[in-house]
Amino acid sequence: MKKILLGSLPFLCMFLILTFINKAKPSHTVRTHSVTIQQGLLTLPAHNNEDIFSLKGQWHFTPNQFYSSNNVNKPQYAPLPGKLRDSPLHTDYGYASYGLRVVGLDPSRIYAIQINHMLSSCTIVINGFDRAGQGQPGTSNSTEIPGKTISIATFKPLKNGTADIVINMSNFHNRYGGTDQSILLGYAEVLNTSFVFSLLFYNIACTVLIVFSIFFIVLHLNYQKMPYILWFAFTTITLSVRISVFYPHITAYIFPSIPWKLFFVLRYTNIPLSVLFFSVFIRKIFNISQRFIYWGIITVCCSATAFIILASTAFVSRYLHIQQVIIVVAIIYNAGIIIRAFIQKKKYALWIAAVLCLLASFAIHDTLVSQWVISGRLLLQEGAVIAILIAVVMSINGYAESIHQIEHLVKEQKQIQNALRRFFPNQLLTFLKKKDITEINTGDASELSVTVLSIDIRSFTSLSEQLMPDEVFLLLNKYFALVAPIIRHHNGVIMKFLGDGFIALFPDAPDSALQCGISIQRKLQEEKLRLHNLPPLRAGIGIDTGAILLGVIGNENRLDSMVISNTCYTAEDLQAATKIYSNTIIISEAILQSLENPADFHIRRINESAKSNTLEDAILYEVYDCDTLDIQEKKQESAPYIEQALKKLKEKRYAAAYEYFEKALKIYPEDPLALHYQELLKAFI
Repeated sequence: MKKILLGSLPFLCMFLILTFINKAKPSHTVRTHSVTIQQGLLTLPAHNNEDIFSLKGQWHFTPNQFYSSNNVNKPQYAPLPGKLRDSPLHTDYGYASYGLRVVGLDPSRIYAIQINHMLSSCTIVINGFDRAGQGQPGTSNSTEIPGKTISIATFKPLKNGTADIVINMSNFHNRYGGTDQSILLGYAEVLNTSFVFSLLFYNIACTVLIVFSIFFIVLHLNYQKMPYILWFAFTTITLSVRISVFYPHITAYIFPSIPWKLFFVLRYTNIPLSVLFFSVFIRKIFNISQRFIYWGIITVCCSATAFIILASTAFVSRYLHIQQVIIVVAIIYNAGIIIRAFIQKKKYALWIAAVLCLLASFAIHDTLVSQWVISGRLLLQEGAVIAILIAVVMSINGYAESIHQIEHLVKEQKQIQNALRRFFPNQLLTFLKKKDITEINTGDASELSVTVLSIDIRSFTSLSEQLMPDEVFLLLNKYFALVAPIIRHHNGVIMKFLGDGFIALFPDAPDSALQCGISIQRKLQEEKLRLHNLPPLRAGIGIDTGAILLGVIGNENRLDSMVISNTCYTAEDLQAATKIYSNTIIISEAILQSLENPADFHIRRINESAKSNTLEDAILYEVYDCDTLDIQEKKQESAPYIEQALKKLKEKRYAAAYEYFEKALKIYPEDPLALHYQELLKAFI
């Protein structure tokens, strides 16, 4: 939690600065009054510095003419804010004049009127003088220059406290003519200061989103296990572009000569692009998708972007409502994916749900505003800052968790290395007659007389196929953690790991290796290592003794130890033979003859020779000390019959051998050795 707070602190500070600037705006200290214009006349009530008026109502309207405050021959009226189609023109395209007389102004004060973006262009004429404008109104598509900013026109009332305001407007490039935004009237100082604060606020908000985007990109470059974060960076960039081209139109003030077509493309491509990037982000973070719907959204977003870029602005503006459909479909789809993520208990589901709810609510609000269903400012940019701040905290949280996991793994790795160092390297150095590991070089070798123990987990391949990869290694680590101390306790050293098994060397008498094998089998029987409902681990052990050649191979960048010896191959074959005879430990005749106290173990002969070429002339023995006491007694009692049966089998007297195995089975009916040979003998009798 401490790391999350520290990592989020810079971004929280940015958010607090934005909040402070927004709260410091004069509009938070003034009173806004809604006043109604009646037939082109507005009478203001008594007012002071704390009052701002939001204008609405019927303006004088003169179609197909500029600089007309009132058509005296045939008075006509049209609402403003309102659409051009709601005027006597009854169309979205054309040009006209809106006229208004304001009375009740203070002649000694300077006033301002603020008109938000008019579609497509306008000029503001007050008391006969052009005061401000957006682009250049025209009488046709070719003569009109669309506007890109809002307008604040300052003026001083006439001596009688009146002002005649004319708005020349035209629309030949956009989907609607007119404006749905509030028209504000008040003292110039208050309106201008408020607008400057708005510019500052949105400029910083845009910068914050760019910083967030850079943060996400750097995070992706440094920690590529979070690929989804790059797509959220792209989403953040598109939202920052949206802030710069919508109110208060920062881009138009920074780059006043920006072409209208480019400005239009920047305004409207950010919607399909942000939907595209956010949908990919949702898919990447949860790895869940409805393929048909997902690719449908991606295709439509790409097509919409290309359409906005390539088609004319007038043609594109007629079909911008399709963007709202894209937004609704994407919100519903992504909401469904998040619900599935909740059900599947996916990480970050709650965080992303909060982000989507914020973005969706503001997107729906902006959709209603853009469709003139409600009046007001577009607010998606404010919501985007909050939503992205949530995503930043989420990312820092995920990054902190990853760092914690890495630290934990490093710590665990060091512990494992320290544990391995206690029983492997020191003895290896002793075998190679070295004092320090830095003295080891390629070509170092030593010939030793040791006992070799080979061990392998039974049916591990089929067992691992039923487990997840991390579960396989978890089970193996538990297994090695169980047997390694036993090896070390009997003065052995694990020489080579072979997947689910290993080879261990014992420099002492073979008794140590045999006792070690018995201890391992007993420990496996006691612990019953398993995962889920799968069978517990079982192992087969083969032991042989003899000379080995131990050496170091590799190059200056990579070294490894290697054992060359028939003894190792024999031990592996003995271990493999435990599968054939269904027992746990098999030793060679060399081990039996080398035991200092063979009477301390329960041993019986199980074969005169093995199938492996390396055991062609060998005699195999089973060590059954790890069996239960009653089974030990039965095997000991039936051992003479087993030996006689094996002798007859070697003489190829199969019927006699079968009878001796039958006698052994009367003592121990479940003896897998006798049952195995009886099954083989059926083919010869």
